Amino acid sequence: MDNEYYAELNRGGEEYAKQMGFEYVTLSSEDNEQKQIADLESGLVTYEPDFVIIMPTSSSIVPALADLCEAAKVPFVTLWDYPEGFDFTPYEYHLEHILTDMELEGYTMATYLFEAMGGKGNIVAIDGLLGSTTAVERHKGLERALKENPDIKLLESQPGNWNRFDAAPVFEDMFIKYGDEINGVWTANDDMALGVYEILAGADKVGGKIPIVGLDCLSDVLKLIEKGEYVMSMSGDAPGMQALAMSIGYDFVKGGIRPETDERRFIMYAPPIITKENAAEYYELWYGESAKTRDWTVDSKLLSKEA
Repeated sequence: MDNEYYAELNRGGEEYAKQMGFEYVTLSSEDNEQKQIADLESGLVTYEPDFVIIMPTSSSIVPALADLCEAAKVPFVTLWDYPEGFDFTPYEYHLEHILTDMELEGYTMATYLFEAMGGKGNIVAIDGLLGSTTAVERHKGLERALKENPDIKLLESQPGNWNRFDAAPVFEDMFIKYGDEINGVWTANDDMALGVYEILAGADKVGGKIPIVGLDCLSDVLKLIEKGEYVMSMSGDAPGMQALAMSIGYDFVKGGIRPETDERRFIMYAPPIITKENAAEYYELWYGESAKTRDWTVDSKLLSKEA
């Protein structure tokens, strides 16, 4: 898994399964839509899972993935991307869709960036994967913030495919093109931002010279925030989100308990905002000694009843 966020998300599932003593199988799509569909189709037969957690490669394949689980009569939880207007409610075996307010995230990141820039200047943006609802919504938030801040100009935005390896050359081209015209960088996630950071560090442009914002609260990013080399991040605790999905599946399979959702079967995961003031605290919580003794089943309604 090239993206650290996906690895951390997966860790939450592994730790949950280890604590509960059951098998957990990961099928990696490698950002290939057709592979993800084929892997799920064969995996439903090969592993005969009690429930499935789906993080789709793109929003466009969500209906196909949902159809496979529904046909197999296997309960499933979905995360993040979904097609605009897609209705999960006809699917009997769909338990919930977990996401955040992605437009608000994009907006919040932008407001912190603009403040760090003194309310004026030029930015470039590194978006996520083309066709991703998450990327589209976060960019909408950026656009909203730009409208409210007329002294900030967006020079260019390009997709970075959610990972530092693709994002770094994209930003490098921008840096060559615009140079000192760039006063700030907005990135749709932290993994891409780390690719940006490496280029800026090589040009001696970090430490507040060209502020960066991102999202996912990766471990290296929290350390950079603590040192003042990165403005802020949010929407962290990827393992906690996966553990929540595991609890929802477990509760339904073992106790017939459905989660409390809105009318669309959505649950909004509320992300903390991480700045220099609280970066050390959250690093300890998510990556330090505290993480080693974490109760991964804390969100299970069934287990809390049995306790």
